Amino acid sequence: MTEVLRETEVLVVGGGPAGLAAAIAARAKGFRVVVADCSRPPIDKPCGEGLMPDALAALRQLGIELSAKNSFPFRGIRLVDSGVSVGASFPPGCGLGVRRTVLHQLMIDRAAQACVDFIWGSRVTGLYGEGARSIAILCGRAGSSGRDGQNSRIRRWAGLDDYPSESRRFGFRRHYCVAP
Repeated sequence: MTEVLRETEVLVVGGGPAGLAAAIAARAKGFRVVVADCSRPPIDKPCGEGLMPDALAALRQLGIELSAKNSFPFRGIRLVDSGVSVGASFPPGCGLGVRRTVLHQLMIDRAAQACVDFIWGSRVTGLYGEGARSIAILCGRAGSSGRDGQNSRIRRWAGLDDYPSESRRFGFRRHYCVAP
Protein backbone atom coordinates (compact mmCIF):
# COMPACT_ATOMS: atom_id res chain seq x y z
CA MET A 1 0.00 0.00 0.00
CA THR A 2 2.80 2.45 0.85
CA GLU A 3 4.38 1.95 -2.58
CA VAL A 4 1.08 2.67 -4.34
CA LEU A 5 0.62 5.87 -2.32
CA ARG A 6 4.20 6.97 -2.98
CA GLU A 7 3.75 6.66 -6.74
CA THR A 8 0.33 8.32 -7.02
CA GLU A 9 -0.25 11.80 -8.37
CA VAL A 10 -3.87 12.09 -7.25
CA LEU A 11 -5.22 10.62 -4.01
CA VAL A 12 -9.01 10.53 -3.88
CA VAL A 13 -10.31 10.06 -0.35
CA GLY A 14 -13.71 8.45 -0.60
CA GLY A 15 -14.79 5.76 -3.03
CA GLY A 16 -18.41 6.80 -3.49
CA PRO A 17 -19.84 8.06 -6.79
CA ALA A 18 -18.26 11.53 -6.52
CA GLY A 19 -14.83 10.16 -5.62
CA LEU A 20 -14.96 7.53 -8.35
CA ALA A 21 -16.05 10.13 -10.92
CA ALA A 22 -13.11 12.34 -9.91
CA ALA A 23 -10.73 9.37 -10.15
CA ILE A 24 -11.96 8.35 -13.61
CA ALA A 25 -11.72 11.94 -14.86
CA ALA A 26 -8.18 12.34 -13.46
CA ARG A 27 -7.08 9.07 -15.12
CA ALA A 28 -8.54 10.33 -18.41
CA LYS A 29 -6.14 13.29 -18.08
CA GLY A 30 -3.21 10.88 -17.58
CA PHE A 31 -2.69 11.12 -13.82
CA ARG A 32 -1.80 8.11 -11.64
CA VAL A 33 -4.77 7.85 -9.27
CA VAL A 34 -5.46 6.02 -6.02
CA VAL A 35 -8.87 5.89 -4.35
CA ALA A 36 -8.82 5.21 -0.59
CA ASP A 37 -11.96 4.44 1.38
CA CYS A 38 -12.54 3.09 4.87
CA SER A 39 -15.38 0.92 3.61
CA ARG A 40 -15.28 -2.03 1.28
CA PRO A 41 -17.62 -2.44 -1.70
CA PRO A 42 -20.45 -2.77 -2.15
CA ILE A 43 -21.22 0.47 -0.31
CA ASP A 44 -24.98 0.79 0.07
CA LYS A 45 -26.57 4.14 1.00
CA PRO A 46 -29.91 5.78 0.24
CA CYS A 47 -28.30 8.59 -1.79
CA GLY A 48 -27.50 8.23 -5.47
CA GLU A 49 -30.52 6.14 -6.41
CA GLY A 50 -32.29 8.85 -8.40
CA LEU A 51 -30.09 10.10 -11.23
CA MET A 52 -31.19 13.31 -12.94
CA PRO A 53 -30.59 13.85 -16.69
CA ASP A 54 -27.40 15.88 -16.07
CA ALA A 55 -25.98 13.07 -13.91
CA LEU A 56 -26.69 10.56 -16.69
CA ALA A 57 -24.88 12.81 -19.20
CA ALA A 58 -21.90 13.08 -16.83
CA LEU A 59 -21.81 9.29 -16.42
CA ARG A 60 -21.83 8.84 -20.20
CA GLN A 61 -18.86 11.24 -20.47
CA LEU A 62 -17.02 8.97 -18.02
CA GLY A 63 -17.84 5.92 -20.15
CA ILE A 64 -20.58 4.53 -17.90
CA GLU A 65 -23.91 3.45 -19.37
CA LEU A 66 -26.85 2.21 -17.34
CA SER A 67 -28.93 -0.48 -18.98
CA ALA A 68 -32.70 -0.81 -18.93
CA LYS A 69 -32.39 -4.09 -17.00
CA ASN A 70 -30.89 -2.41 -13.92
CA SER A 71 -32.67 0.97 -13.94
CA PHE A 72 -36.12 2.51 -14.21
CA PRO A 73 -36.86 5.83 -15.97
CA PHE A 74 -38.70 8.69 -14.27
CA ARG A 75 -39.80 11.90 -15.94
CA GLY A 76 -39.57 14.44 -13.12
CA ILE A 77 -39.37 15.16 -9.44
CA ARG A 78 -41.74 16.28 -6.71
CA LEU A 79 -40.76 17.73 -3.34
CA VAL A 80 -43.25 17.61 -0.47
CA ASP A 81 -42.97 19.34 2.91
CA SER A 82 -45.66 20.09 5.48
CA GLY A 83 -48.50 19.57 3.02
CA VAL A 84 -46.97 21.81 0.36
CA SER A 85 -45.53 20.33 -2.81
CA VAL A 86 -43.80 21.45 -5.95
CA GLY A 87 -42.90 19.34 -8.94
CA ALA A 88 -41.77 19.47 -12.52
CA SER A 89 -40.92 17.23 -15.43
CA PHE A 90 -37.36 17.23 -16.78
CA PRO A 91 -37.32 19.19 -20.05
CA PRO A 92 -34.31 17.42 -21.63
CA GLY A 93 -35.47 13.85 -21.05
CA CYS A 94 -35.83 11.55 -18.08
CA GLY A 95 -33.87 10.50 -15.04
CA LEU A 96 -33.15 6.94 -13.98
CA GLY A 97 -33.77 5.16 -10.73
CA VAL A 98 -30.98 2.68 -10.00
CA ARG A 99 -29.87 0.80 -6.90
CA ARG A 100 -26.86 2.49 -5.30
CA THR A 101 -24.99 -0.82 -5.22
CA VAL A 102 -25.46 -1.23 -9.00
CA LEU A 103 -24.25 2.32 -9.71
CA HIS A 104 -21.30 1.87 -7.35
CA GLN A 105 -20.19 -1.38 -8.96
CA LEU A 106 -20.47 0.05 -12.48
CA MET A 107 -18.31 3.00 -11.42
CA ILE A 108 -15.74 0.76 -9.70
CA ASP A 109 -15.55 -1.41 -12.83
CA ARG A 110 -15.04 1.64 -15.04
CA ALA A 111 -12.37 3.07 -12.71
CA ALA A 112 -10.55 -0.29 -12.65
CA GLN A 113 -10.73 -0.43 -16.46
CA ALA A 114 -9.13 3.04 -16.49
CA CYS A 115 -6.31 1.69 -14.24
CA VAL A 116 -7.28 3.50 -11.05
CA ASP A 117 -5.75 1.81 -7.97
CA PHE A 118 -7.91 1.16 -4.91
CA ILE A 119 -7.14 0.90 -1.22
CA TRP A 120 -10.37 -0.35 0.34
CA GLY A 121 -10.61 -0.65 4.11
CA SER A 122 -8.07 2.12 4.67
CA ARG A 123 -8.50 5.37 6.52
CA VAL A 124 -6.47 8.45 5.66
CA THR A 125 -5.10 9.58 9.00
CA GLY A 126 -3.43 12.85 8.12
CA LEU A 127 -2.20 15.33 5.55
CA TYR A 128 1.31 16.74 5.41
CA GLY A 129 3.37 18.86 3.02
CA GLU A 130 4.25 16.05 0.64
CA GLY A 131 0.99 14.12 0.70
CA ALA A 132 -1.19 12.02 2.96
CA ARG A 133 -0.74 9.24 5.47
CA SER A 134 -2.95 6.20 5.34
CA ILE A 135 -3.29 3.15 7.53
CA ALA A 136 -5.12 -0.07 6.83
CA ILE A 137 -7.79 -0.71 9.42
CA LEU A 138 -10.91 -2.75 9.80
CA CYS A 139 -13.71 -0.22 9.53
CA GLY A 140 -16.76 -0.09 11.73
CA ARG A 141 -20.35 -0.17 10.64
CA ALA A 142 -21.75 2.07 7.92
CA GLY A 143 -22.13 5.63 9.14
CA SER A 144 -19.22 5.42 11.59
CA SER A 145 -17.14 8.55 12.11
CA GLY A 146 -14.16 9.19 9.88
CA ARG A 147 -15.89 9.19 6.53
CA ASP A 148 -15.53 12.25 4.36
CA GLY A 149 -18.70 14.17 3.68
CA GLN A 150 -20.83 16.14 6.09
CA ASN A 151 -18.32 15.70 8.93
CA SER A 152 -15.24 15.67 6.71
CA ARG A 153 -11.88 15.23 8.42
CA ILE A 154 -10.09 16.03 5.17
CA ARG A 155 -11.97 19.30 4.73
CA ARG A 156 -11.17 20.24 8.32
CA TRP A 157 -7.45 19.34 7.95
CA ALA A 158 -7.24 21.42 4.77
CA GLY A 159 -8.81 24.44 6.52
CA LEU A 160 -11.89 24.41 4.30
CA ASP A 161 -14.46 23.92 7.06
CA ASP A 162 -15.18 27.62 7.62
CA TYR A 163 -18.72 27.47 6.30
CA PRO A 164 -20.93 25.83 8.90
CA SER A 165 -24.27 24.70 7.55
CA GLU A 166 -27.44 25.14 9.53
CA SER A 167 -29.51 22.90 7.30
CA ARG A 168 -30.03 19.24 8.02
CA ARG A 169 -30.85 16.62 5.45
CA PHE A 170 -32.07 13.11 5.92
CA GLY A 171 -32.13 10.33 3.37
CA PHE A 172 -34.68 7.54 3.50
CA ARG A 173 -35.57 4.94 0.94
CA ARG A 174 -37.94 2.11 0.42
CA HIS A 175 -38.02 -0.23 -2.54
CA TYR A 176 -41.24 -1.60 -3.98
CA CYS A 177 -41.75 -4.34 -6.56
CA VAL A 178 -44.43 -2.42 -8.45
CA ALA A 179 -44.36 0.05 -11.32
CA PRO A 180 -44.45 3.67 -10.10
